Amino acid sequence: MTGTSMGSVFGRRRFVLTAAGTVTGATVAGLARPSASMAAPSPSSSRVSPVPNPIPGGLELAPGFIIHVFPPGDPSVTLPFSGLTLAGFDVEPVTLTDFNGSAALAYHVGTVEGSDGTTYNLETDIRAFEGEYMSGGTVHRGSFALI
Repeated sequence: MTGTSMGSVFGRRRFVLTAAGTVTGATVAGLARPSASMAAPSPSSSRVSPVPNPIPGGLELAPGFIIHVFPPGDPSVTLPFSGLTLAGFDVEPVTLTDFNGSAALAYHVGTVEGSDGTTYNLETDIRAFEGEYMSGGTVHRGSFALI
């Protein structure tokens, strides 16, 4: 592993696996306000941490149906299948309010072929977060994923 220590490899792997497993689909683009049952136990205890609050605002998919995400990225880019235009580089990538930590974001666009030979359009917005957040007036630590 050129230029990378084993410790950082395991740290990144643990972060990605924890983030993906913690909330896989729980906030699925923030479709619903997270419930306490979606929070993951902290590594040091079996107690469930309080769920963080979503960011205010977001994308309105239908009248009154808001998902708490903003699409950061080059505003000259329009995603081909949804027609969504990215909102700029100074847009919040995190879907949690009162959050201090790291975020990763990836858009994937392409086509896939099903086992029956049917071709499908693929467009994803995948995000992972790790850090501290406020809930109930207390600071908590967690890893989250939006898939």
